[in-house]
Amino acid sequence: MTTPLRAVTILFASVVTLVGCARKTPDPAPPKPQTVAVATPVVRMITDYEDFTGRTEPYKMVELRSRVTGYLDKVHFADGADIMSGEPLFDIDPRVYKAEYDRGYAALVKAQKHFKTAGLLYDRVKASYDKGIVGKDALDTAEGQYEEAEADIAYAEAALELAETNLKFTRIGAPFSGRVSKRMVDPGNLVKADDTLLTTIVALDPIYVAFDVDERTVMRLRNLIRKGEIKSSRETTRLVQIGLASDEETFSLSGQIVFRDNQIDAGTGTLRVRALLSNPVIERQPHFMLSPGQFVRIRLPVGNPRLATLVPEKALGSNQGRKFVFVVNAENKIEQRDVEIGAQHGEFRVVENHLMKPEHRIKPEDRLVVEGLLRVRTDSKVTPTLAQPFHLAAEPTLIARPELAPPPHIKVVD
Repeated sequence: MTTPLRAVTILFASVVTLVGCARKTPDPAPPKPQTVAVATPVVRMITDYEDFTGRTEPYKMVELRSRVTGYLDKVHFADGADIMSGEPLFDIDPRVYKAEYDRGYAALVKAQKHFKTAGLLYDRVKASYDKGIVGKDALDTAEGQYEEAEADIAYAEAALELAETNLKFTRIGAPFSGRVSKRMVDPGNLVKADDTLLTTIVALDPIYVAFDVDERTVMRLRNLIRKGEIKSSRETTRLVQIGLASDEETFSLSGQIVFRDNQIDAGTGTLRVRALLSNPVIERQPHFMLSPGQFVRIRLPVGNPRLATLVPEKALGSNQGRKFVFVVNAENKIEQRDVEIGAQHGEFRVVENHLMKPEHRIKPEDRLVVEGLLRVRTDSKVTPTLAQPFHLAAEPTLIARPELAPPPHIKVVD
């Protein structure tokens, strides 16, 4: 039994030795570096700004009412038409007021005749009194009648002027050039003086844009003025950019700030501001691009132009509200840097390097990952490729043109 057991033991040891000498399984190949698109930051002069929404307002608006009571006789305009200053719009039936005018004229003629007669009578009585023919009572009576006749002329002239004014009021004209709304009353209806609304007229060029500035921005501007970094609008022209709903992200117009309210609204915490701008003219009807009540976007420059670093918007990632970028270093490895961002300019965003740690600041030569952010991690190796160029919005040039200057009766305040 010893020999078979020994043989089995030797066989087992041989099998174990053969298994131990077998070739090991090779380690898996390292993963291929991810390919990412990179872009470099841009350094340029920019102006900080705040964006607001607002509405256009008419430069002038009048609710047209009659100054006299009467039945509406004629309407001289088409609803929604453009009208010129002084152009007739409505006629009130003038017959009653024409009769009042004629009566006033006749009363003036009568007073003038009476004055002439009283003057002749006074002259005769005065001559008789000088000769001692009549007494002082007769002279006083003649003199009183003469002075009453003179006063009657003044009274008749005032009554005639009133009648003439009311007669003129029966034709209602446009107080200024602009665009008229629809008529509120049709011919044949009774119009009450200073009560019945006939229509409204608005002046379209220039036109106002009104918007509300939050209290934080108001204090920021005032602090800059206090430090002498910017000038008050009392000292210099302050302009804003204006964008239409059709402009999407562009701001094609500019206006001049001409009014700021005298107090901050306690309910909204905002300050009402108004800018004046030229209404763009179009060749065909309705002739003007903007209408009162239209929605607009306002970009208010804050501070003076400064040199800033901008990164593509697509390079920004977010982690629990913190913004960061992935930077490809010289070894083609990923570094994550937390950044403080500012205003957007086209497809770029300002990074506020002065608010960031020195090691996190963005340099012009940094290569920022703009495509493939979700496929990379810190310290992972990548293969960078150059991304397509991004659009950087041109810094707008705001020029105070003469037509934007406020009219003489508008005082520009800060």
